[in-house]
Amino acid sequence: MMNLMMMIFFTFLLSCLLFTIKYNHILVTLMSLEIIMMSLMLMIYLQLLIMNMNYFLIYYLMMIVCEGILGLTLLILYIHYKGIDKINMLNLNLW
Repeated sequence: MMNLMMMIFFTFLLSCLLFTIKYNHILVTLMSLEIIMMSLMLMIYLQLLIMNMNYFLIYYLMMIVCEGILGLTLLILYIHYKGIDKINMLNLNLW
């Protein structure tokens, strides 16, 4: 059990590292965010399995699905209007 938890935590750390290093493309950042969320879901599942409260996992899965759908929708809209998915082409200065 502890070996599995350490492997999930290692996956979480690697995905956080991927998120901070490879931030040029929006699709890569979305994929690394999904890996982060899935590793957190596995950690939460292991803790909820001990407490016998697995029904809380459904709420978290709904949040993961909504976050993924929203991110992919924004990516499709951005590629449709700009034609490129690089973050450095994105103007974040709103003022």
